[in-house]
Amino acid sequence: MRVQIDVSQLNAMNTYRGVGVYTDLLFQHLRHLKTLDTFSLTTEKTKEHPDLIHYPYFDVFFHTLPIKKRAKTVVTIHDVIPLVFPEHYRSGIKGSVRFLQQLLALNTVDAVITDSMCSKKDIIQHLKFPAEKIYVVHLAGNPLLHATSPNDVHTVLNKYSIPEKYLLYVGDINYNKNLPALLRAFSTLSQNLHLVMVGRSLNNIEIPEGRWIHDTIQEKGIAQRVHLLTDIPKHPATELATLFTGASAYVQPSLYEGFGLSVLDAMQCGTLVISSTGGSLPEVINDAALFFDPRNEHEMADTINQALSLSMTKKKIFLSLAQYNLKRFSWEKTAQKTYAIYKKVLETV
Repeated sequence: MRVQIDVSQLNAMNTYRGVGVYTDLLFQHLRHLKTLDTFSLTTEKTKEHPDLIHYPYFDVFFHTLPIKKRAKTVVTIHDVIPLVFPEHYRSGIKGSVRFLQQLLALNTVDAVITDSMCSKKDIIQHLKFPAEKIYVVHLAGNPLLHATSPNDVHTVLNKYSIPEKYLLYVGDINYNKNLPALLRAFSTLSQNLHLVMVGRSLNNIEIPEGRWIHDTIQEKGIAQRVHLLTDIPKHPATELATLFTGASAYVQPSLYEGFGLSVLDAMQCGTLVISSTGGSLPEVINDAALFFDPRNEHEMADTINQALSLSMTKKKIFLSLAQYNLKRFSWEKTAQKTYAIYKKVLETV
């Protein structure tokens, strides 16, 4: 079996987002499988004739999938969130045309891989793709992220002038992330509590989502308690792991997620998770977090307060549940299940 993973549509920004992490770690672990098959990355059309091409990224409003296929084809659709919230992800005329092109290209795909049952249902509903050709393959946390030492925590907090008591959010700033609501809920909490937000786009006020964040911070008068970190190194991941480790809790406020990698990263670092019930998050987290309705800011604030007030015994129960939950996920499992899909596709006439 000769498999090409086509990364030609992954731009520089994607490499830092979930789709880039997925592609990198999937490729690494496929190569570690004890098979005689070959796996390669390609950024352009080559003269090679693989048995199967895997496109690890699908965008509903951009041309990421060829209409004419060179081989058996598998595509990963992580989510279709822009179609879940169409009023907040305007496609325009060009985007609408590209959407139709993507649908046409999808018609001749042999299999779709997606991250969760939630996303599978969305793909069936919004893309009308046959359910029997959609395979759910869960992702896993970043294997480089684990709890760090108290000395590491002290060093990193000093470097970024962060106090000991803080909440953490890590991720993008898209509409579905619900960050203005998190900031409004946070503004009602104790003045001694800080919020650390990690993401490359947090200071991008050229886009509406960036302006909403900065406007909310100013309107609520919480600039002294909110820390926006946009340049935390991806490699090595020590500083990010340390920010997870030192946090009083990790908060995932999303209106909707197709998976939710950061909640698993938090669990790996031994950090209490507070999460919304948006999209796939309950499916991924199971019972290992305190949940709230993402559209109810009072409930969000109350749940954060409840989490921070847990007795040590109750907190240990949640952390134990998190460690048990993590056993469901690994990149080895992701690679093995993906490989099994490749084989099934190639065996189908």
